[in-house]
Amino acid sequence: MRAVIGFLLILMFLTGCLYYGRDFVTTPVKNIQNNVTTQRDIFNNFGEPYRKGLENGYETWTYSYNYWEFGQLRESRELYVVFNKDNTVRSYSFSGK
Repeated sequence: MRAVIGFLLILMFLTGCLYYGRDFVTTPVKNIQNNVTTQRDIFNNFGEPYRKGLENGYETWTYSYNYWEFGQLRESRELYVVFNKDNTVRSYSFSGK
């Protein structure tokens, strides 16, 4: 009986959907300009970041979204933004699948 329950749990995991992070629109990424785009612009375009941090004393925001279906990654995107001390974008990177 335990084997059947274990098998059913594994089967449910492999056939189910799993989301990680927050979905976000990617269209505004092409408008980001270093030393021009502000932190407020980023927030207005992408919303609250999934994660905030520091890199060498500069504030960072990370937007991340991953979607798995049937145990395989179907959709993935991440936007990583580093801000200058004056709250403009110092650098950013975007990757997606």
